[in-house]
Amino acid sequence: MEYTEETSNKEQKIIHPNEYEKASNSYLMAIVAVIVGVPLPVINITASVIYYLGNLKSSYFVRWHCIQAILAQTIMIPFNSIAVGWTISIMLNVKEVTLYYGIYLFAVILFNIIEFFAVIITASKVSKGKNVRWFLIANITDLLCSKKNKDPYSI
Repeated sequence: MEYTEETSNKEQKIIHPNEYEKASNSYLMAIVAVIVGVPLPVINITASVIYYLGNLKSSYFVRWHCIQAILAQTIMIPFNSIAVGWTISIMLNVKEVTLYYGIYLFAVILFNIIEFFAVIITASKVSKGKNVRWFLIANITDLLCSKKNKDPYSI
């Protein structure tokens, strides 16, 4: 079953299966960035933004999923940045290891693992043509993504 998106004149546009793969790759960019840049949280969002910029003229479906992937990474940045900063300050002997640090680090690692598997599951479902909407993030994505057709090759 193919996913269809509504255009401004209430017509249904069928999405090409190639678009499913492009949309799915927007989530996989975050996973590749995690593998490359685990200690630097900004690397993940930078990779997602670069992928989005490369797909600005793609269909609404692809752009929408790129923005949702960026927002998912944006939520993780404050938590990961605090953990990295705290860890660096401990390594430089500025602060001591405390119980609060251990609890926070455990929570951040757990949060990252949950997000990592959520991204993999979302990428898999999107590549099969299912439109996955993340709680709260999808509503913000709807507001940020323009429904204007930017595909230069559309007929």
